[in-house]
Amino acid sequence: MRSRTRLSAWCALAAASLASMTLSTEARVRSGWAPLPLGCAPPPPSPVHVAETTEWIGRGSSSVPEARASAPAPAAPPAAAPSAWELAGQLTSFQPVTGRARSQHFTGEMEAEVRINAAAAPYPQLGPDRVLPSGAAVVEFHYRAGASEPDTLLAMVKRPAGYDPDGGNWEYLVLTPQGTSTHRGALPLCKRCHADAPHDHLFGGPR
Repeated sequence: MRSRTRLSAWCALAAASLASMTLSTEARVRSGWAPLPLGCAPPPPSPVHVAETTEWIGRGSSSVPEARASAPAPAAPPAAAPSAWELAGQLTSFQPVTGRARSQHFTGEMEAEVRINAAAAPYPQLGPDRVLPSGAAVVEFHYRAGASEPDTLLAMVKRPAGYDPDGGNWEYLVLTPQGTSTHRGALPLCKRCHADAPHDHLFGGPR
């Protein structure tokens, strides 16, 4: 009898928690809330400095339970040596498509704006049947509050078909303000998060 009482109480608590989560999600939808462009899963706690927070970008999804206990854990891809991004020289020509607003990346305390190259022109009007072409680049510039110069850049570049089919053929990059890449590739954490985006692995602008 005692165990049944505990089980009943646990079930009631679980049901209440689920109802609360559902209500929270519905409330955000009704209010018109939407994640920022390139918005991602909750950022890692601490440290504040961008150079340190980018360390989590290249890690695999080791927190996800494995399908089989005997299966080996997937190895995180090695971080590529810092190198100049091939599109770095074009960054000054990228056009802003959003104003500055709070970003969900890093510690959640930075402001960001999104800029795109000419190939990504359809980005602001993305819809269910719209896919950006190969060569499209979408870059989120991250600033400390009130700063005029960015601290770091996060980019997505559409690669030719076959690059990463289940990831929409997107390459993800972490860049310095000068355009040097510190992490790049089909980065597992970025890819996992953008799999939930509504249009071509992109979340769209803030609303």
